Amino acid sequence: MLFNDFPFLLVFLPAAILLYRLADPHPSLRVGVLVLLSLVFYSYWNPNFIAVLAASVLINWLAARAYAATRRGAIISAAIAANLAALAVFKYTNFFADNLGLLLGQSLPHFDIILPLGISFFTFHNIMYLVDLRRGKAPEYPLLHYALYIAFFPQAVAGPLARWSDVMHQFGRKVYAAGWQRQFAVGITFIVIGLVEKTMLGDPIARLIDPIYAQASVGPVIDGRAWLALGFAFQLLFDFAGYSDIAIGTALLFGVRLPYNFDAPYQAASIQDFWRRWHMTLMMFLRDYLFHPLANARIVKGRFRVYQHFAAMFVTMALCGLWHGASWNFVLWGTLHGCALIFVSLWRRYGPRLPALLGWTLTFMFVVLTDVIFRAGSVEAAWHIFQGLAVLPDMASASRALIILVGALCALLLPASQDVVAWLTERPKPVIAAALGVLMVVLLVELGDRDSYEFIYFQF
Repeated sequence: MLFNDFPFLLVFLPAAILLYRLADPHPSLRVGVLVLLSLVFYSYWNPNFIAVLAASVLINWLAARAYAATRRGAIISAAIAANLAALAVFKYTNFFADNLGLLLGQSLPHFDIILPLGISFFTFHNIMYLVDLRRGKAPEYPLLHYALYIAFFPQAVAGPLARWSDVMHQFGRKVYAAGWQRQFAVGITFIVIGLVEKTMLGDPIARLIDPIYAQASVGPVIDGRAWLALGFAFQLLFDFAGYSDIAIGTALLFGVRLPYNFDAPYQAASIQDFWRRWHMTLMMFLRDYLFHPLANARIVKGRFRVYQHFAAMFVTMALCGLWHGASWNFVLWGTLHGCALIFVSLWRRYGPRLPALLGWTLTFMFVVLTDVIFRAGSVEAAWHIFQGLAVLPDMASASRALIILVGALCALLLPASQDVVAWLTERPKPVIAAALGVLMVVLLVELGDRDSYEFIYFQF
């Protein structure tokens, strides 16, 4: 079940709203109903994965209770190690086996492991809570509340990553209280905007560039089409930002405000600014739970601390790349961004101040080019795309690039989607409400003609 298919939009979501409306007057039922809905949503993908999700919830909750009773930090360390080990087994076993085989000069067995949907995200949610519990920042929670934190269906599969402190206090609140109509209007507007981003921008770009990357996986793209492959930067933005907006809007229908995930990232004037605007919840996780511990650890002293700071930056981004996928192209993408962050930090300290337009140009070009590495599937395929950039596009390729141009203009000129939603819902506007309704009908008609409904970020 996906946010952009009929089973979700026309069956699950209306039924979930109705069921929660019946439970809303009864405080003791609210959290339990949301947990039930989340398990139904998750089991639609593969019922066997419910066991993985349930085990993750139960083991980590029991570890939290054991720590609260004993205050033994080893319990938290063991639980975090278990979370990372499970993620490594499901996501990286074949990657490690393939590379070990290369080192040993022999082929090792390839394991047929199916990756449980959302395991990267609910692993990070578990880690955030456990670390904050050990730091003395997080309280204990009942099992149902903790289960909802991990499995809450709008964000369990692909984010946004929400800290326990962002959402726990919202679970179980009365939704249908005074002013609920405005909250619903905002939520539905987020859903419509997200579907527009995904269906009208991300998907058409994908249909244009997917054959190009397929060609790059087997050989150079030397017919001028390689330039169109740069449009992946916009496909990724609208696909993932669209998913995040639908998640945010859906959560609002159940009384939960999730954190925003994008803030017009392609308008950033530096790579540091870009990472403050792109997948913001992931970057806050990496900053607070990986970078700061590495940078602040007492490893070196004095003037050498700056080298530790830069090393922490490099390692954080390299692991960010590896987290996105078990392939060297992801590691290369992450390390390039780590190097860029270090370079910009040094430039700001020792170099002259750059004009904002030049800073934006360099940042935009760097992001677009490195996104090719992210998408290509292998370093070799990315090189095939870059080789193709030596051939200028022909008129046929240029004419097909209209949708990429439209996406670029939207990404570069329009404000962040949350700002658009705020403007649209600032006060009741019947004309805008009617326009959103018509737009939703158009989107449903468009979705009805689709054979594929996937979100690209589910691959990562």
